Parts: sequence; C-alpha cells; structure tokens
Amino acid sequence: MKKIFKMLKPFKGTLIAAIIFSALYSLLQILLPVYTKEIMSKGIIAGDMNEIIRYGLIMLGLTLIGVATSILNTYFSTKTSVNYAMNIRNQVFTKVSYLAQSDVDKIGVSSLMTRTTNDVVQVHNFILSAMKSILPVPIMLIGGLVMAHSVNAKLLKLILIVIPVLLVILIVILIFIMPMYSKIQKLLDQINFVMRGKIGGIRVIRAFNKTKYEDDRFDDANGKLTKLSLKASRIMYSLLPILMIFAFGLIAYIIYMCVMDATKPGVGKQAILDTIPNMYMFLAYFTMIISAISTAMTLFVSWPKANISAKRISEILDSETEIKDPENPVEPDPEIKGEVEFDNVSFRYKPIKKEEKKKRRRAKSKPSKNKSASAGEENKSDENNGKKEENTSPDEKVTEEEKEQARKKAEIIAADAEKKKKLTDRDAVHDVSFVSHKGEYTAVIGITGCGKSSLINLIPRLYDVTSGSVKIDGVDVRNMKAEHLHKKIAYIPQQSYLFSGTVRDNIKFGNPDATDAQVWKALEIAQAKTFVSEMPEGLDSQISQSGKNLSGGQKQRLCIARAIVKNAEIYLFDDSFSALDLATDARLRSSLRANLPDADIFIVAQRVGTVINADRIIVMDDGRAVGIGTHKELIETCGVYRDIVASQVGLGNEEAVS
Repeated sequence: MKKIFKMLKPFKGTLIAAIIFSALYSLLQILLPVYTKEIMSKGIIAGDMNEIIRYGLIMLGLTLIGVATSILNTYFSTKTSVNYAMNIRNQVFTKVSYLAQSDVDKIGVSSLMTRTTNDVVQVHNFILSAMKSILPVPIMLIGGLVMAHSVNAKLLKLILIVIPVLLVILIVILIFIMPMYSKIQKLLDQINFVMRGKIGGIRVIRAFNKTKYEDDRFDDANGKLTKLSLKASRIMYSLLPILMIFAFGLIAYIIYMCVMDATKPGVGKQAILDTIPNMYMFLAYFTMIISAISTAMTLFVSWPKANISAKRISEILDSETEIKDPENPVEPDPEIKGEVEFDNVSFRYKPIKKEEKKKRRRAKSKPSKNKSASAGEENKSDENNGKKEENTSPDEKVTEEEKEQARKKAEIIAADAEKKKKLTDRDAVHDVSFVSHKGEYTAVIGITGCGKSSLINLIPRLYDVTSGSVKIDGVDVRNMKAEHLHKKIAYIPQQSYLFSGTVRDNIKFGNPDATDAQVWKALEIAQAKTFVSEMPEGLDSQISQSGKNLSGGQKQRLCIARAIVKNAEIYLFDDSFSALDLATDARLRSSLRANLPDADIFIVAQRVGTVINADRIIVMDDGRAVGIGTHKELIETCGVYRDIVASQVGLGNEEAVS
C-alpha cells in the first residue's frame, strides 16, 4: 500500500487543497452549535429580536462559507482521486504491455483485467474517502470532545467509556473481514475467467449444446462470490446498528440527566431555561463525535478492501519480467541480415506455481491417508461389518459415500498433478541446432505437441532458452534490445487475431506509415485482395473484434497481410496456413517466394504440401529435431518424416500436393 500511496505525489497540490478545505468545513461545523446556543439563550429565551437577527446573520454567513468549502473540497478531492486512479491504470497497463508471455501466464489474463478495473476502483474509493476524512475526523472528534467538556464534564465521561468499546468491536470485525476480502477478489478473477471463456467460445458452446454446463459453472462461481460477499457485508454493516444503539441510548440518557438536573428542588426558573440551550449544545457536539467515529469506522472498514486491492496492483507493478533488455545491448552486424542460428538450444516451460503445488500435495495426501489404514481395519469380519451397517443411520451412510467419492476425486487430481509435473520435468525443445539465411524458406513439421510452436516462439524471445542460444544476425537475442529484435521480425501467431476497426486499420497495425498501395500489395501477396475488394467498403469495411464476421481462412490471410506490410527481415508463420484450402496455400507460398526474396521465412505446418518445397525441413518429435534437410533427403533418412508423408499423401504421391 505504501508504494500505491507514493503515486499520489504528482497530485500533491490538489491533494493538499482538498485536505485544507475539508478541515475548514469541519472547523465551521464546530462553531455553529456555539452560535445556535447563543441565539437560543440571548435571543429566543430573552425575547431579543436584535440578537436573533445578529446571530442568525453570523450563522448564515458561516453556512454559506461552509457550502463553498464543501464544494471546493469535493472538487479537489474528486479531481485528485480520479487522476490518481487514471495514473495507476496507466502504470498497470504499461507494465502489463512489457511483461513476458510467461509472466502473463503466471498471473492470468482474467486476473490482470480485474486488477486493472475493480482493484483500481477500490483504491480510488478509499483515497476519495480518506481525503474527505483524514483531517475532519480528528478535528470533529477532538473539537467535539473539548466543546462538550466545556458544557458538561460529567456527561462527557460516558462518551469516553463508549469510544474504547466501539474501537474493540471495530478491531474484532477487521480481523474477521480482512481474509474474506482477499478471497472475494480471487473469486472476482474466477468470474472473469468463466465469463471470458463463455463469451469467447459462445459458438462452440452452442454447437455442442453445453450452454447449461457453462451456466452451471458461472452459477457456481457467482454463488460462491455472492455467499462470501453477503457474509462480509453482514459483518461490515453490523457496525452501523451497533453504533446507533450506543448513540441513541446515550442521547436518551443525556436528556434524562438534563431533565433530572433541571427538576431538582430549589432550581430556579432561569436555571431551567438555561438547561435547554446547554442540552442542545451538548447533544450537537455528541452527535458530531458519533458522526466522526462513524466516518472513521467506515474508513477502517473500507481499508481491508483497498489494502487487498493495493497489494494485488503492487504485485503487478513490482513484478520483475523474466525477459529483460540487456544492460549493454549488442548491435547486430549491419552486413548480416535475416540470419537465424539455433546453437544447441533446449527449452522447458516453468513448473507450476508454489500455491498450486501445495494444493496438489494436499489433494495427494488425502488418499494416502485412507490407504494407510491398518491391515486389521481392512480385514474386519463380515459379522462386525453387518453389525456396523445395522447401527449406521442413513445420513451416516451418505456421508461415507461422499467420503469415498471425495477420496476417488483426490486420487484423480493427484494423478493429473503427476502428469503435469512430468511435462514440466522434460524439455519442450531439446538440443536443436541449425542455421537459416536470408532468402531461405525453413519449414517445421511434426505431430501435435512435438514442440514446433515452442521452437518458433524462441526466435522473437517470447520465452528464453533454458540452454544454448538463439542468434539473429550473429547476436544472441538475449543481448539485443526487444525493440530492435521485434523490428526485424514479423510474427503470425497460431491463433488469428484481428482488432475491431476497418480492414485498413488492421493491416496498418503492422506498419502505421504504409500507403494504401502498400496495403493492397500486402493483401495481394496474402491472397486476400479478391475478397477485400468485394467487400462493400473495401479497405474501410468494418471488422468485428477477433474478426467474428470473417471466416477462418479470411482471418488468417488478413493476419498474414498485416505481417507482410511490415517489410521485416524474418517472417514467422506459426501454423498460419491451417485454415486455407490446398490451392490457396500453394498460391500463397509461391507469392511469398516471389515477393519476399530476401526474407528469412519460417513456416510451422502439419500438412506435407505446405513444407514439401522448403529449403530446409525440420522434423520435430517429442521436442527433438529428429531430421533436418530437404524433402528428398528426409524421405531417405528420417523415419518420422516418411511416416508423416505416407499417412497424408502416400509415398511417391508428394508431387500432387506440392
């Protein structure tokens, strides 16, 4: 939270102004009961109209000043808090933009969204409340106590007894409520996760008639959030009724004591009349004290939410990305362009988080406890079992069944954890070496999950190698600035993604300075010119987010055009031809060779027809490059490649798909 507070520094001027005006407003509130007492005793009771007018005008002036200070306080506090929230959002967004893919995977996209929106709102609300309360609360509390003491020191002792009691109640409630708010924020992440999955995969969900299943998932997450939120709210808002019970109980007692003092034998008429303004003044300051305590309690209750949110925001801002720019970056040799070298490269994905490991260990330990039952317990006689069943109630039988189900479920979770652990214990890419030069066409082929995409993702440094090195133009990518590295590379990911906007906007995302002629040329190379020109508005035709209004092949071709317009030295096509028919695939590959003669092109594919004419084919199997060479060379030397060709087109029929 300390770091988050430091971010208020740029708004120091408006922050101080807001605090000053809130303090002035509180001081004016302390003065008003004094003049109210005077107008009652010297004006109303004495029947002096001049005094009534005089004190009335003073009170009117103070009220008008109070209104002005209140407006100014609201203006400056709102301006400060809103700009402060904007600053936090900007910093979080900027930080996320520079996080490595592995860092984003750790936190999760849904959690990042919650932290950028909901968590920032929680901190913003707390700061806004704090600015309006940080000085008014102590001023009203201390000022109210001092003024109440000047009226009746005896009654003030009652208030001094109540305040510690309320503080103890507040501390107890905070102890209970802090862990709840931490869980609530995590449940909000879960809600976002489920919602993103449902909205993003709505067509698949409907196609498989899984709407009810997804609704149940959402209801489960929403139900947990609602239940915990209600529990936290009940505890939090129990403070106000408790405070009101104490307040109204004390007011009743104060009035009773004042009446008893006024009706004592020997008390004169004037003394009785003086009791009324004094009682009003004491009650006014008592109400002010209670109001200050209530405001402080509200602030303290909102503190846990803001503190949890601030920690979650700080977790992003303090996170050190695994992939950093080098302190002394190396510039590539200008005479070498488009050269990619893999030198004994191995890579494995990071193991699961510690928190997940702990959960899985707990899950794994449950069945083991059940299995560790003694042999004597397992081999009890049928007679004893029969007696036990006779003495077991239906409810207990159900409980035993539930325990057995839970045990089986825990065994399944433990088995899954073991499988996932094995995946992180082996290399996704192991000991791969090759060199590719400009003007060459390198293809990567293999069965699903063999490490093709993992291999390609190491070139733009989406992940760092575990051992060995990836070099571009003779320089290790870890020694290059990310900005310079990415300028050399045009990357088309496995999942085609288009932004909402026009066709022109999406293509120029690869090169903002591209002319319309360059855009049309890129579309022509990507075999997208025909369908774009047939759209009602051509380049100005609207594309929905993720390209929902386009077919899979159209999306892939627009993504390819976006990469081509960048005019990069190296092009990475990560299974980017999968949605294209064979004829379009062949025309596109031919067009790439003709129009990008100096580029170093990498294509990940599963179809033999896509890779058959490559200058170099890398055959991946279980993370290893089991074969590197041309099609003819691999047919003779690589069994894995020969099996792939045989399964797809049959040996000897390759020319039909080339």
